Amino acid sequence: MTPLKYATAIILIICLTIVLFTFINRGKLCELTIKSEQHEVAAKLACAAG
Repeated sequence: MTPLKYATAIILIICLTIVLFTFINRGKLCELTIKSEQHEVAAKLACAAG
């Protein structure tokens, strides 16, 4: 497997994991933040109190 295909596969797996986690927890999820040394990804949803 070439390095480009390997990197693409890793990014695809990470994105699919985030999407699946979001769908599993969609009723309870109001904010998801992923931080690394150089990047930060935040997903915020409107949630009702209570």
